[in-house]
Amino acid sequence: MFTPRKIADNYRELVSSIGFYPSLLSVVFLLFAVLVTTIEYTSFVMELKSLLEVLLVDSEENARTILSTITGSIISLTVFSFSMVMVVLNSASASLSPRVLPGLITRKSHQLVLGFYLGSIIFSIVMLINIRTMADGEIGIPSLGILFSLVFGLISLGFFVFFIHSISRAIQVDNVLNDLYKNTKNELKSIITMQKDSPIDVFPDFDDWSSISSKTEGYFKGVNSDKLCALCQQHDIKIYVAVKQGFFTVEGYPFLKCNYDLSDNEELLEKLLNCFIFYIEEYVSDHYRFGMTQISEIAVKAMSPGINDPGTAVKAIDMLSILLIDRLNIYNVNYSFKYSDNKQPLLYFHETSFDELLHDNFTPIRNYAKNDGYVMNNILEAFKNILFRTHQNSGAEQSLFTYLDAIIDDINENISNQYDRGQIINMLNAIARISPEMGEQLVAKFCHQ
Repeated sequence: MFTPRKIADNYRELVSSIGFYPSLLSVVFLLFAVLVTTIEYTSFVMELKSLLEVLLVDSEENARTILSTITGSIISLTVFSFSMVMVVLNSASASLSPRVLPGLITRKSHQLVLGFYLGSIIFSIVMLINIRTMADGEIGIPSLGILFSLVFGLISLGFFVFFIHSISRAIQVDNVLNDLYKNTKNELKSIITMQKDSPIDVFPDFDDWSSISSKTEGYFKGVNSDKLCALCQQHDIKIYVAVKQGFFTVEGYPFLKCNYDLSDNEELLEKLLNCFIFYIEEYVSDHYRFGMTQISEIAVKAMSPGINDPGTAVKAIDMLSILLIDRLNIYNVNYSFKYSDNKQPLLYFHETSFDELLHDNFTPIRNYAKNDGYVMNNILEAFKNILFRTHQNSGAEQSLFTYLDAIIDDINENISNQYDRGQIINMLNAIARISPEMGEQLVAKFCHQ
């Protein structure tokens, strides 16, 4: 039986496959080839071919040569292009982060190019096998189909140039970072816009709601909100997802809460749980948190001895600081109004807190770069920039200074060069000018160590 969860899992696995769009296009080209061969010798097409006579092939030998050449050439392009994809994926995994691979694999432009290659090959082969002796003894040459094959071959050459250009850009770390940053920022903006357009003044006390335990294990990545909200409306209930997206749940873990006790309604519980989606891959389109994690991991990878690229790490840190500033504009609880009659949310989500994002994204960088004065100084500068925007959010400001305290401990333990320490004290003084009381405590702790 295909439950919504299984359908969602299979759909994600299907569309994330590198062969998804190539397979679709191959079928389209095959159907087109059948259509062309069907109408090739109709009266209308014969009249049309008489007008295009200068572009058509009228020799069996030339027809076979042209189709064989086109087929062989496009097969060569296809093999080379698939090889380039594998090289890019291997290089991205080694120099960036394995988590960026799903995004590269599902890039539609590359899949469409490969699909056009395969479709052109199939079309040309179908035309080749349709060069045959007709009922009247003449050799039937699908000249219109051969013309299409020529056009597809020329388009394939253009696509090949585009593919080489695109695949060479896809592996450049700056382009990967920029794409991740833009996509993550767009996800944040969509939530901010929704919450501004439909603000909530008071949230329910979720502690009083009844817990619902998971009946499966895996990484929680999403929910079929249409189906779930329709069930909530039908049974007059509200659901709160108590874990963040990406959380690993085990069977029996209470990851949901409901405003009514549903323990006696097994059928409804099963329907509700089937609306939740679990899989391993992390896509920025699922949640902005995954984009921030990938940016953080690229920064960590850049600091590894084999790559040693602190400039990329600093750029990633700057991007994370801007995304964290945007996160300040989001409630700690997200919600959905779908199918709501009284403009009250039917579905609530635990939103990854500012403190959690600080820990999850900066701790790997801090631990890996704690001996590098240049990178640690830039982390302090990033926190200084965030502090400019936290005056209206005392909780976020406190989280920043708690984390800054941990950063100072690492710096005092690992950086002894006086020049580096001089640059760091300058940055701490800049932080103290923004928040004098707490900033001066950091300066005092750094100087007296």
